[in-house]
Amino acid sequence: MTNIIQHSILIFNYNETILENRNTVLCNTILGQKATLKEKGIKGILVSLKDAPYSPLTKEDPNLANLVIQLDKLSHTIDIPVSIGDYKRDTFAYLKKLSSETSVKLFQNMNTALLFFNPSALKKELAVLIYDEDKANADKIATELVKLGYSIVHAQNAEDFKIKASAKKYDMTITHTAINQTKSKSSATQSLGLSKQLVMNLPVFIDTAVNSLVTITGLEAQKIKHEIRPFNEKIPPQVIIAAMKFKGDISGIFFLVFPRELALVALEAMLGESLEADDTAAIVDGVAEFCNIITGGAKVTFSNKKLKVLFELPKTYLSLQVALSDTLGSNGVWIDMQLDEKPFYMFITK
Repeated sequence: MTNIIQHSILIFNYNETILENRNTVLCNTILGQKATLKEKGIKGILVSLKDAPYSPLTKEDPNLANLVIQLDKLSHTIDIPVSIGDYKRDTFAYLKKLSSETSVKLFQNMNTALLFFNPSALKKELAVLIYDEDKANADKIATELVKLGYSIVHAQNAEDFKIKASAKKYDMTITHTAINQTKSKSSATQSLGLSKQLVMNLPVFIDTAVNSLVTITGLEAQKIKHEIRPFNEKIPPQVIIAAMKFKGDISGIFFLVFPRELALVALEAMLGESLEADDTAAIVDGVAEFCNIITGGAKVTFSNKKLKVLFELPKTYLSLQVALSDTLGSNGVWIDMQLDEKPFYMFITK
C-alpha cells in the first residue's frame, strides 16, 4: 500500500487484494501516525480502492465488510473522519449497506472527499449537481453542502442527471456517495435550530429571490454568500425590513432586508416611475410587496415538490432592534445578496 497527503487529506491507496490481515495492517499503520496526523492538520482520511483487484460484487464479501468495521473503529480512536473512495459503482450499494450504521463515509472520488473534508481548498460558490435514486440520501448530502455554502441542484432521475451533467454548467457532480454519521454526533441542523427540510430547501428562497427581482425590476440580482449566524446587526442603519412567518411541512421566518436607497431604486424600476425619496409609506409597502412576490414564488416551488407551506401576511419594520426581537436571538442562515450591484440581505431562521 502507498500513501500521500493532498490538500490536508491522507490518501491510502489499497493496491492489493482486500484481506482481513491487510485491513489490520492498514489501520494499525494509520493509528501509529495519530500524533503526526494531528500535527500536520489532517482533515480526513481516504482509503482508495481504485487499484484494489476485486470484481464488482455479486455476493457478500467478508473482507470488505471487515474493512468497514475496522475503519469505523479507527475513526473513533484517532478522531479524524475516515472514508472509502474510488470504488466501482456496482460496489456502492453494498458498501452503503455495510457502512450505514458507522461513521465511515463513502466518496465517489478524491474531489468529492475534498468537498466535504476541506472545502476551504476549493473556490467559493461552487455549483454542485446531485443525484441519488435514494432521495433521503441525496437530501442528506444536499443539506450538508448547503451548510458549507454551495449552490445545490437536484437531478430528478437518472435521465435528468445525464442531461444536466452533459450541459457542463456545474462545477462538480455527485453520485454514489454517502456521508454516514454515527447517531451519537449532533447534527449541525440541530445546533442551527432549523429543520433538515428547511436547510435542504434554502436554495428555493435564494433562487426565487434572484429570479423574481430580475423579472419585476429588470435589474441584475445575485447571491454573494451565506453563513450560519444570528441576525447581522452590522448592516446599514437606514433599512426597511419585511418578514413573513411560514408553517406546514417547513416552518420558520423569512426576513427581507433592503437598505432604504436601494429599496427606492428597486421600487421605481418595478413601477416604471419616480417616487418621492421621503415617501416612507410607499417604500415600506414596496419592500413588503417584494417579500410577497419572493415567498409567493417559493410557495409555488414548494407545491411542485409536494410540500405544503403556508405563509402569513408580511410584517414590516423600520427599526432593526424591533426586527431583532422577533428572531429570539436564534442562529439562522444569513444571506448576502446584490441587486443592481448594491447589497441587500435575507435571513431565514426558526
